[in-house]
Parts: sequence; C-alpha cells; structure tokens
Amino acid sequence: MTNKGKHASSQTPATFYRDLAIMILGILLVGAAVFFLLYLFADEPATGPTATTTTLVTSTTDASVTTTTAADGTTTTTTVASTSTTSAIEVRPPSEVTVAVLNSMGLDGAASRMNSTLAEAGYQTLTPDNFEPEQNPSRIWYREGFAAEAAALVEFLPGATVEPIPDDALQQGADVILVLGTGYTE
Repeated sequence: MTNKGKHASSQTPATFYRDLAIMILGILLVGAAVFFLLYLFADEPATGPTATTTTLVTSTTDASVTTTTAADGTTTTTTVASTSTTSAIEVRPPSEVTVAVLNSMGLDGAASRMNSTLAEAGYQTLTPDNFEPEQNPSRIWYREGFAAEAAALVEFLPGATVEPIPDDALQQGADVILVLGTGYTE
C-alpha cells in the first residue's frame, strides 16, 4: 500500500537533533565572530588632555530660481543649485578651556565633586558655586566661540542642554559653565 500525498522522512530523530545542534552551534559561532570583530575594530573613547575632538558643521543654501523677461518677449530662467558645505572645527584641548560648575539642585558637594572630575581631566576650573533658580535639565552654557568645547563636555554631564550663556556677566572668566540640574546624578 502506498501513502500518496504523505512525506515519509528518512531521518531518524537522532539525525534531526544532530543537525539542529550543528545549526545552533553555527549560529552561535557566527554571532561570536561578529561581536569579536566589532570589539576589535571599535574605536576606544579618547581620554585625558591629549584627546583631540573635531566637530563637523554643515551649512546648506537652498536653490534659487530667477526668471528674466527681455524687451523682445523672450524669457530666461536661471537656476542656482543648492550648495552644502561641511567644515571641521577643532576642539580646544581641555587645558585651554576654563570651566565653572554651579549647583542648582541643592545636593551638597555635587559641584565640588564635578569640579574635581573636570580638573582631573585637564580642564582649567573656577571655584564651584551654587545657582538659582533650580534648573531642569542640567545646562552647559558656553561663551561665543566655545560651542564645540561645550558639546564635548556633555560626556561629563549626560542629558544636559547645551546652549549659549544667557547672561554674559555670569561667572566671568569661564568659557563654559556646567549647571547641575535636578536630573543630575553622580
């Protein structure tokens, strides 16, 4: 008697489980190889005062269309294509950046501890102080020309908002001001 329409497996259960184990082992080996290669070729974050960071600034100009009609009735249309330029801004080394740390959240000693961390990283630091009103989130304020350095300091104050200094009279002598806000945790 024939079993029409049914597939008869020639594999035994042992053969099936052996093939399954080989497939799973192969997937694990490929995954391990990929992770190893990613680890091997991943860039290690640079630390210390010798680290150089470059920030790319991109500006774009939109296309413009000019239509000119001459006295004889002919029309000329001129299109200027959009342009995009990218330039690299070199970030000053920490030893050339003066930083002030202000505590707006009331956690005793937080500004002093952050100040010590920045000094150990090579930054020039001013005496830490308190700041009112309370900020949420933390802020990194910068003076004109120090935007790239302020962006680099986000490493020390993750989640902070980076923006130009709101009051030029604030912390005279500081190029960048870190204001520890209510979301700051040590």
